[in-house]
Amino acid sequence: MLKDVDFTGKVAVVTGAASGMGLMTAQEMARLGAKVVMCDVNAAALAEAAGEIGGCAFACVGDVRQYAHAEDAAKTAASLGGCDILVTCAGGNEARCCKSNVPFYEQPVEVIDWGLDVNLKGAVYFARALMPQMVEKKSGVICCLGSVTGFEGDGVGTMYGTAKSGLFNFVKGLALAGGPHNVRAVCVTPGPVLTRAAMSGMPTALGRAAETHELVDVILFMCSENASFITGSNHVVDGGRLCMYQPYVAPKETAK
Repeated sequence: MLKDVDFTGKVAVVTGAASGMGLMTAQEMARLGAKVVMCDVNAAALAEAAGEIGGCAFACVGDVRQYAHAEDAAKTAASLGGCDILVTCAGGNEARCCKSNVPFYEQPVEVIDWGLDVNLKGAVYFARALMPQMVEKKSGVICCLGSVTGFEGDGVGTMYGTAKSGLFNFVKGLALAGGPHNVRAVCVTPGPVLTRAAMSGMPTALGRAAETHELVDVILFMCSENASFITGSNHVVDGGRLCMYQPYVAPKETAK
C-alpha cells in the first residue's frame, strides 16, 4: 500500500545541495520532516540556500573530492543522531565545468581527474564516510544520481559518462554490503532536466526535458518506505531518451 512520504526524525545528507536537483531534494526533505546536512563547494550559495530552509538545514561547505570533507559531513550527521539518507547529487560534465571543450585525446589530465573525482569518487567517499552510521542504526538509504550519458558515452566529457556508468555498478556493491544491515542503495538516472537551459533542446520521446521536480519526486520515493524492497538497481527517468536512436556526432577538430 502506498504511504505518504514522511521523513520526520530522519537525518539526510545531500551533496551538490546549493543548486539544481540537490537543492530541491534538500528543500523537499526538510519540508517532509528531515534534518538535512547540505554539502556543496559553493560556500555563498550554500549559506543562502540553507538559510532559506531554516533551522532544520545544516550547511557543510566542502569539496566531494576530499575524503576529509566527507568525514566532516559525517560528523555533522552524527551530531544530529546519525545519517539515515545519503543523496549524492554533486557532479558535472568535466568538459563543460572545466571549460575544456576538446576531444578526450586532447583533454588535460587535470580535467580527466576532475571528471572522475567529482562524479565517481565523490559518491564513493561520502558513502564510505556515512554508511557506517546506517549500519549501526540497521537502516538507511544511499541514492546516487546517475545520467543517461553513462549509457550513451561522450567523446569530449568522456569521464562524465564513465563515472556515471560506474555508479550503476557501485550501488550493486553497496546493496550487497548493506543488505544484511537493512541499508539500501539505488541509482536514479536522469535524461535532460531543466536545471540548465541548454538541456531544453535535448531530444526525448516525450518531446521535452524534465522539470526538476519530476526527478526529485523519484529520489524522494526511492528514499522513502514506499521503496523498502528496492535496492541495487538503477532507475532511468529520461522521458524515453534512451529509446531513441541517437547518432554520434564527432567533436570538431581543434585549431592547431
